[in-house]
Amino acid sequence: MAKEFRRIIAPVDGSEEAKYAAKKAIFLAEHIGLDVVAMYVKDTSVFARFPAPDDVLYFNIDKLLDKEALSILDKVEKMGSKRGVRVIKKLVEGIPDEEIIKEAKKNDLIVMGSKGMTALDRILIGSVSEKVLHHAPCPVMIVRKPKQEKRK
Repeated sequence: MAKEFRRIIAPVDGSEEAKYAAKKAIFLAEHIGLDVVAMYVKDTSVFARFPAPDDVLYFNIDKLLDKEALSILDKVEKMGSKRGVRVIKKLVEGIPDEEIIKEAKKNDLIVMGSKGMTALDRILIGSVSEKVLHHAPCPVMIVRKPKQEKRK
């Protein structure tokens, strides 16, 4: 019998929700026997709205974003190696929901957090997870990080 899924795509952005979802993706991958594609979309569109005094400023921000993205992808790779799961790191530039949808194929499974880094963007333009859920060509699992219980 053929496998239901070819791979699991785990979009990450550094948020706690995304980290929790990546753990779930790795757990599933371990039990199903799949690879995980840890995907970070570097969204530089916010900087395009503001004119930079010179190209040096943009270059420094771009390098900083790359460093942050690679650090996050490395953490997901380490989580996977602890469980014997191969993690393929993918860093792309663009609009997050569009790039995630573009990466996904019919036989993939996307596992992502319900909330990302920017609450303001969610209010103004809607959440990335909502857009992916409605437009991806494959199943999407939205993972919500449980709230911490109060200590007695």
